[in-house]
Amino acid sequence: MTMVDSHQPQTLAATAAPRLLVSRPAGDPFSAALEKAGYTVVSTPFNHCCVAGDPHGPNISTVNVWEEPLRNGHVMWVVFASRRGVEVFNKLFPDTLAAAAKAGTHFAVIGPATGVALRHLGLEPDLTMPASAATGQQLGQALRERVDYPPQKPTKKKPPVPTVLCIGSALSRWDSAVSLHEAGWDVTCLPVYTMMPLTADELPAGTIADWQDGQFACAVVTAPSAARVLVTLCGKGNVVCIGDTTAATAKKVGLNISRVAKTADPAGVVEAVQLAFPLTESAELAAPSELTEPAAPSSQLQTPSTSQPRTSLIATSATADRSGEQAEAGA
Repeated sequence: MTMVDSHQPQTLAATAAPRLLVSRPAGDPFSAALEKAGYTVVSTPFNHCCVAGDPHGPNISTVNVWEEPLRNGHVMWVVFASRRGVEVFNKLFPDTLAAAAKAGTHFAVIGPATGVALRHLGLEPDLTMPASAATGQQLGQALRERVDYPPQKPTKKKPPVPTVLCIGSALSRWDSAVSLHEAGWDVTCLPVYTMMPLTADELPAGTIADWQDGQFACAVVTAPSAARVLVTLCGKGNVVCIGDTTAATAKKVGLNISRVAKTADPAGVVEAVQLAFPLTESAELAAPSELTEPAAPSSQLQTPSTSQPRTSLIATSATADRSGEQAEAGA
């Protein structure tokens, strides 16, 4: 399967379909599904992933602190904000999550893709939350429903403070950490990767000029950071967003939201694009001269405590944008 590059002349069949700028790598399931549905796709991730230990990634020594507590079962709940968080942590510490599960640790995931990533490791999530702007508060409430802390009824012996480790990106927004901390829980937010934006030179040739010239029907953005980079490098325009969190950021930076996918998967994105930019309408409205012309060329952590609640927001060497980087599409 060949993804269409923005600087290549387009055929009659290709240009009859709406042209989409998709914030995913070429060959990615989202891009592939849109192309299979009949759309002309230009794929480019808008960010580099920098993992803990990379020059621009989170501090690896801060992450290392948690391997032993996890293996020894000193963490009651591990919450993963994204698919990438699961994959990066497992790559850094193979078998640690399996050891934690055997020691009694429970797992919560945000978004279906995150759950799939955990199952690939042979681990079943104890709690799965949807990827949405309201997930933070809902997650905090769901965890409190599973753990009676503070106790609703008086007890003879004071129960241990629940310890929660939230693993994700330096850009993740952890509303649940605040609500749990306020309830007396011991919560640590641990970034194991961050996303660094591409530069203009790293985009496919002609992308910026074509976007500004209106040659794309819309951009399909699958993470809040992609919306921010799109505006910074290319400018404003129409977008189809993968979920509420991404849509909230897209609206904040001035993008026009054409549609929000109901589900954070390729099928949901295809449905949203089809509703916003139907193929049949495009074919009927396209003029013959437009169909044959080529596209215009261009361009500190402490060991878990059982007595004192703590919320630890760990900074990284990269700037942490707290405006929201959730699990939509496993960003």
